[in-house]
Amino acid sequence: MGIAGMIADANKILWQRGLTLVRTGPYHLINNTNLLDHTDVLNPANAKLAAMLDATNSMGSAVELYFVRKLEGGAVGGVRRSEGIAIAAIGNGHTIAHEVMHDCGLEDIYTVEDPGGSDPNPVSGPVSAEHIPADWGGGYYPPGLAQRELIPRLLMRGERFGPEPELSGSVYLPRGTVYGWRNAGGGTVRTLGNAGVGQSAIQRNPGSY
Repeated sequence: MGIAGMIADANKILWQRGLTLVRTGPYHLINNTNLLDHTDVLNPANAKLAAMLDATNSMGSAVELYFVRKLEGGAVGGVRRSEGIAIAAIGNGHTIAHEVMHDCGLEDIYTVEDPGGSDPNPVSGPVSAEHIPADWGGGYYPPGLAQRELIPRLLMRGERFGPEPELSGSVYLPRGTVYGWRNAGGGTVRTLGNAGVGQSAIQRNPGSY
């Protein structure tokens, strides 16, 4: 799928909250094969990734998307930095929408405290008004649906994407916060709480800074 198709699929998700991505400038091909693959992408001191994201500069007026071959050897679909967003070949419209919403200030949400631990400690309890206060419809969800079953349907779920749900309304961008495991303040320790994964948590327009 081409870039235009991926952006169209991202908009299928973002339209839930009246948001739309629009291409405002030309495509640029960076003729440097050394920038096709990136590792250690979450390290803020990653000079190689920073150099690519600084290749062009929108001066904060738009979000910059850089399409590469691999991130973390193919384990990561996309990564957001203040200078721009990198999307790997395994990424899709879901990935773009997820990373753009990070650029707007939304955070990740997880179903478990420690996915690599012997006791992952999953989110407990059913979907309820307390767990989705701005989106509770009093019976909209199937009776008894567990909160840990709702979280994977959210755009801002933090676990690796895949297999992706069909883009037919099954990827949700809620109005408000959702209860789950979150990395409060951008830290590495997960805590239980209402994560800012919906429209109410948008703090800024997306852009490159």
